Amino acid sequence: MSVKKASKIFQVPDTTLRDRVLQKVDPETAVFGKSPVLECFEEANLVQHFKTMAAYGYGYTRQECVNIASEYAVHLGKRTMDKPFTMKWMRGFLKRWPELKVLKPRGLEHARAKMASKETGYFKNLEKTLSTHN
Repeated sequence: MSVKKASKIFQVPDTTLRDRVLQKVDPETAVFGKSPVLECFEEANLVQHFKTMAAYGYGYTRQECVNIASEYAVHLGKRTMDKPFTMKWMRGFLKRWPELKVLKPRGLEHARAKMASKETGYFKNLEKTLSTHN
């Protein structure tokens, strides 16, 4: 079947099919859409921050993640405050970083809650944070 005929049958532009047939474009590595505003290592910094805060017991909501990422992009000079990220950005971010999960908050069972010392955990996390940033 010719490229022209296949393009009409499957309603795909003939230049797209021709590029694939002539191997000008590798179908395995073809990326569609806009590239992310933040570089990979900048997004990795955000992921690390979100994971650290979750380990400390403070998980962010989706909207808080969007707000933090927007402020980070403004700080880097890649965005302005009048054009913050949206929930659409968050969906793409979660696709790029599948190790992040959106979980609904669950309450601790009563026995675990009584055994957990909030003050001890807080000061351990504070000491760890201060030692890494000094």
